[in-house]
Amino acid sequence: MALAAVCLLAALCSLHATNAPVFRHALERWPASDYEIVVFHRGELAGGDQALVDRLRAARDHSFANVAVKTVNVSGQMDAGMEELWTCQTNPLPPWVVVRAPDTSADAAPVWSGRLTESVAAALVDSPARRKIAEGLLRGVTAVWVLLECGEAARDEAAVDTLSAALKRLAEQMTLSKPAPGDPKLRSPLPLAVEFALVRITRTDPAEEFFVALLQHGQQMFAARPAAFPVYGRGRMLGAIVGREIDAASIEQACATIAGACSREAKEENPGRDLLLAANWNTIFEPDAGKNTVSASANRPSSPTPVVPAGAAQASAGNRGRWTTYLALAAALIVTAGFIALRLRRGQR
Repeated sequence: MALAAVCLLAALCSLHATNAPVFRHALERWPASDYEIVVFHRGELAGGDQALVDRLRAARDHSFANVAVKTVNVSGQMDAGMEELWTCQTNPLPPWVVVRAPDTSADAAPVWSGRLTESVAAALVDSPARRKIAEGLLRGVTAVWVLLECGEAARDEAAVDTLSAALKRLAEQMTLSKPAPGDPKLRSPLPLAVEFALVRITRTDPAEEFFVALLQHGQQMFAARPAAFPVYGRGRMLGAIVGREIDAASIEQACATIAGACSREAKEENPGRDLLLAANWNTIFEPDAGKNTVSASANRPSSPTPVVPAGAAQASAGNRGRWTTYLALAAALIVTAGFIALRLRRGQR
């Protein structure tokens, strides 16, 4: 019976994996976690400032950005966490914005902080580079590699050459795992193939100030070295490859992780962290998915459109099917174990 239990456990564990590539499974089934945008103000918000806060709040429905906006009046009673966050700011001038990464502790360093202005309200939610990333992912590419340039032409161009050559070779050589019986069905009509894209940004670009801070958040990097970040799914990013580490082997290892079979279906069990992007990911399920990515990632509808989490409609059916498989497998193992035990008793007579 112990052997049967071990076999059952192994079989159940294997059912939590799928041969679907990580990047495609992530694109279809891993909603991006929300960034918290905290707006500290003193007293009532003026009309113009309130309009900016409303604009940030509307970004969730109008631009499909993964943000949650919270306002805190520093003249009133603040909870301990917000009061500590406010007192940690350096010379804050309300209305003051603090952006915090998903699932971080109260004492974690924020992603970015500064005075709320019209340009800031726009730049926090979207930027030209992030729009390009979203367009590539909505088109179904395996990963969009982001190169954060250091500003030294020789090093930056060397990194571009290395990335371009490696990604071109991998796109031609890498193959995807074939679906296995029982794998969740792909829900998007996007073609399934290995393809990579490259987006370059400079550290001094004013339009990308927030994005540069977002890329480097929680990672210590030398500003004098270029850094490469692979982004897949709905804006999930693996750790940076920096300076001399930007070589063929490191690039291949990251690409193999993203294009390999998804051994853990839950997002939290996989490496990486979510970026703040504005993109309507539900367009990947439309019949003409991938053909109109500009409108999906840049142009917004005039009225809010409800966003349904990917896979929600099929979750209950998928769970029922999975548990049916579990029970059938358990019953088969119990019958087999009972048959073996009966044979052993007969042999001892």
